[in-house]
Amino acid sequence: MSTLAAGVSRIDITPPLGLSHGAWAARTGRAEGVHDPLVAQALVLDDGQGGQAAVVATDLPLLGRQLTDAVRARVHALTGIPPHAVLINASHNHSAPALSLGGGISAMQEPAGFERYAALLEDDLAGVVYAAWRHRAPVRVGSGSGRVPGVSTNRVQHTEPIDDSLQVIRFDGDDGALVAAMVSFACHGTSLGGHTLLWNADFPGPLRAAVQRAHPQAECLFMQGCAGDIAPWDFWMGNNSARPMSYENRDALGEALGAEAVRVLAEVHTTGDARIAATSRMLPLQRRQLTWDDHEIDLIGRSLNNTPDPLYPDVWDSHVHTANSAQLFPLMYQRGAVAMYRDMRTRRDIPLQAEVQAIAIGNAAIVANPFELFNGPGLQIRRASPFTGATLVLGYSNDYLGYLPRNEDFALIANVPLEEVLDQDRYRWAYGITNTHVEPGEIDKLIAASIAALQTLLRN
Repeated sequence: MSTLAAGVSRIDITPPLGLSHGAWAARTGRAEGVHDPLVAQALVLDDGQGGQAAVVATDLPLLGRQLTDAVRARVHALTGIPPHAVLINASHNHSAPALSLGGGISAMQEPAGFERYAALLEDDLAGVVYAAWRHRAPVRVGSGSGRVPGVSTNRVQHTEPIDDSLQVIRFDGDDGALVAAMVSFACHGTSLGGHTLLWNADFPGPLRAAVQRAHPQAECLFMQGCAGDIAPWDFWMGNNSARPMSYENRDALGEALGAEAVRVLAEVHTTGDARIAATSRMLPLQRRQLTWDDHEIDLIGRSLNNTPDPLYPDVWDSHVHTANSAQLFPLMYQRGAVAMYRDMRTRRDIPLQAEVQAIAIGNAAIVANPFELFNGPGLQIRRASPFTGATLVLGYSNDYLGYLPRNEDFALIANVPLEEVLDQDRYRWAYGITNTHVEPGEIDKLIAASIAALQTLLRN
């Protein structure tokens, strides 16, 4: 008989129709339908020896510290699961509303009309964890990994290699049937752009459907990896010949990932004796110290604000693509960048507070951070993991602190004037480097803290 118990649950978190649609600029259309629902899913784990954890997967672009803290407090009151053992991950789905939700960087402007929707998310996420906790039953657990080459690209430097691995943790009931699977892959949720006015889950939707066709009674949770510089297919910045953004190509990506997940799941061996443990710490990181002065930022900002807005369409025309949208409609991106830089200057002496969280599940582990971490550092953390099973390295978790590139990437934009950085024809490719909030060198602390968290769990 298994000593490990798990429970799963899901809830529909699709926003209402008639609100501004998704995370894409340069369009004015409002949501007019639902292609597939946005969901939040919870997996609660209990090893029977005092070790508990809850993992929540959401079809949202990002999460905020304020939301996470509120959900953790509610979950602790309802279930006794300690706050540091509750992990909330966003799939970074750009076909959902981009809400700050009390995030750790405040340059983002909340879209109008989502106040009541955002207020209910705390109830939704705490409630889905409570339901999963109530549904606990004995399970066996195992993990494995695979690869899905050819479905993603380095969107910053498209000739560089990428992490195309897929990590899986499997949970079976005592009858051997799959109860739940966590599937992690690193890829931006940008299969679709501003061409649709239908709420949808991007590629995790068809990925989950593919797994659930093979295992109809199971819940498949997609966990977003370190996708800061990874995009679907050939959607690298500046590629005017990229394949179309369409539901067909979205589904092809999700189906490819789902097929590999099903293959890996079939090869996983499970055990009923698995320890659950969690650790978390807040890591202060120095905020990026801009070389441009306030006068230069203000002067360019005033010029941009005095520039007339173009006429934006309801939806993007077919020739507009994530690979070229900023080049075709630069003004909104430039204004957003200047607002971000002003915020960085205002708070340059206030460290960013980054949570590094890790959860051990037998010989598998999860380690999570709140950044759009580039895939290279994510791969570095996984390779250093002391766990013999799969290690899921997640970004977009528990808060949102923006992009975090490699140290060597900063040299690519060193000493470039602000006016040139804002030129989308010249420097759009460097998106993720030009707009990071973190000072060069600080990433080393995050990598070290992530590895240390994994080592701590294994020792304890």
